[in-house]
Amino acid sequence: MIVHPVNWDYVYKIPDLEEIESVMFNAVKETNCPNLFLSGGVDSSLALHFLSQCFPLVKCFTLAKTKNHPDYYYATMIASKYPTEHHVYIPSEREITDESQDGDFDGDVGVRLLSKFTLKHVDSVLVTDCIDELDCGYYPHQSELTDENYRKFLKELEKFHLKPLNRNTGNLKIYAPYASKNVIDTFMRIPLADKVNSLERKRHVMALGMKYLPEALVYRRKYGFSSCLKDIKGV
Repeated sequence: MIVHPVNWDYVYKIPDLEEIESVMFNAVKETNCPNLFLSGGVDSSLALHFLSQCFPLVKCFTLAKTKNHPDYYYATMIASKYPTEHHVYIPSEREITDESQDGDFDGDVGVRLLSKFTLKHVDSVLVTDCIDELDCGYYPHQSELTDENYRKFLKELEKFHLKPLNRNTGNLKIYAPYASKNVIDTFMRIPLADKVNSLERKRHVMALGMKYLPEALVYRRKYGFSSCLKDIKGV
């Protein structure tokens, strides 16, 4: 009989939504960090829901170009539904210009500005990077429904997302629970066809969002963090 590993019959068990939620929740809980970058998208809003189950108060930090920006609208809306201390930073054009550096990736300026602002209040924060790559959250995932395209985003994750995040956040301690091994292993056991199709992206995260979050927020147009300093209006 097989004595090692003890879970040899778990090599390729496709996780159901209950297991996925448990894995994501535990990853967030294990950070023991009650502070959150909150964009008002489904990922950060779901993380807020998880954090609210762990802490009596969650400190949230949002960056937006203006009060008319969708991130301002949705982040303010979801923060009001939980016990939060919500800090919103709308930088001036001068602050944005002064923070810009040669060779910046799209979004680098925003990360630096928000990190410096957050450090005035707390020394650590939770982010939701990696979940878009793991559960097919980008529009190009829909336009090319192939394993090769899926893995392209995963291969670019470190270079274009995690390393810039590490570099631009300075002394702010970053917790990225969805980059943990257990979360990655769980999502890698999910067939690609179950994550995305021509009509839906990020189907598991969206399903969890629909359990706990307003439908309008879950299905808001996705812009990404790099758009927070762009002149986008409306919801």
